[in-house]
Amino acid sequence: MQVSKISLAIALALTIGGTAQAAVVGLDDVSFESYTSGALIGSAGAWSSEGTLTTAQGPAGAYDGQRFASLGLGDRLVQSFSVDTAGTYTVSFWASGEGRSRLFDSDDVAASLFSTPVAVSNTDPVNYGAGWHQVQYTFDTGALNGSSSYHLYFSGFGSGLSVDAVSVSAVPEPESLAMMLAGLGALGLMSRRRRAA
Repeated sequence: MQVSKISLAIALALTIGGTAQAAVVGLDDVSFESYTSGALIGSAGAWSSEGTLTTAQGPAGAYDGQRFASLGLGDRLVQSFSVDTAGTYTVSFWASGEGRSRLFDSDDVAASLFSTPVAVSNTDPVNYGAGWHQVQYTFDTGALNGSSSYHLYFSGFGSGLSVDAVSVSAVPEPESLAMMLAGLGALGLMSRRRRAA
């Protein structure tokens, strides 16, 4: 009986360890439910804007919740965040209209806002058309010594860009997935042995 409890603890540790890498980065107000206008480069964990950014309302209009960001031609929206673990991360959001998203290193604050992006969802503005479309792109932090900070940037073009349900999350490494599968397999095997007994 003691051996099965130890086996169960090991299997759970493998499963939990395998899923820990797929963490979501803590962005603030990802659905713009409490957005208030602010300076372009604000404190980490808050949206900052330049231009006439509004948060349109209405349950029929938002992808997630009641509100979404609406960026007209020339409007820009930025949020700063940090990651503590080296690896590959995915930026995901829902978009409608025309615009683009870029990711910049937080140390790269030039007179023209930013210069070379770390990652982009598109080099040129994309017209996503009417309705909501999911957009995703990845970036690699390289080998981190401590944490690394970034600016997640959106800009409107043409008739404007609508953005909602923004997230940044870690992509699980193959080793983490293997650990998770091994843990789930061990739990299944233990359950089967218990039923057989």
